[in-house]
Amino acid sequence: MEQELLRRVQLTLLEIAVEIKRVCEENDIRYFLSDGTLLGAVRHQGFIPWDDDMDMGMLRADYEKFCRIAPKALKPEYCLETWNTDSGYGLPFAKVMKRNTVYLESKKNTKMREKGFYIDVFPFDNAPAEEEAQQALVRKLLPIARMMLMKCGYRPWMEQDRILWKKRIGYLYYQLKALFVSHKELARAYDAVAESFPDSGVLLEQSGRPRPTFFRQEWCENLALYTFEGVTFPGPKDYDAYLTNQYGDYMTPPPEGSRENRHQIVEIDFGE
Repeated sequence: MEQELLRRVQLTLLEIAVEIKRVCEENDIRYFLSDGTLLGAVRHQGFIPWDDDMDMGMLRADYEKFCRIAPKALKPEYCLETWNTDSGYGLPFAKVMKRNTVYLESKKNTKMREKGFYIDVFPFDNAPAEEEAQQALVRKLLPIARMMLMKCGYRPWMEQDRILWKKRIGYLYYQLKALFVSHKELARAYDAVAESFPDSGVLLEQSGRPRPTFFRQEWCENLALYTFEGVTFPGPKDYDAYLTNQYGDYMTPPPEGSRENRHQIVEIDFGE
């Protein structure tokens, strides 16, 4: 992605982030910068120069409150997408999207109602403290997540315009199983497992990834303010522990070959 185009993308994402900030602050909903967006705030005081998305997190209670309030509280040019609002949506977290735009990934399905610019909003759920139990939890969640992707027409095997055939063949099993269960049943099954653990001091970010990240609860509860592209957002106060847990040596940038079009964006329309 050319630098000028990437910058326009980033500023459009920032516009959505400011709207999320408004809704959360007006409705007493706690949220925080997460993943690469927190890393960008710490290392660059804004976007990682080559980054093409934004991520936020919420503890489950705040996430559910946000999902209840946002559909009415968001300005008309924005909308909330979850698998409870759109039967073509297949991810265990929400997206706040800008209407009448296009920001399409090569892996993304074509069944979703909206296909525009978005910010991911991840719920963080209680999880077991022991590593063995954590892996058992992932083994329960991952098959449901993969069936949901197949139900909704996602294509995890795509790399730009190239098919990864080993992955494609591996997903045939989930594609077949998805034929015998409804979208609503899969959503209920995933959420039932995800929300089934008592407080243990450990949280799981519900990303649907094969190797998700577990976090200490206090990292996501004790927040501080960070400047991101000139706008103030909350983020984990102990950013060093949070980011080291997720990325290791987070201050060392990745190789140059890994710095562009990370989300494999194949179509962009700013709606102008």
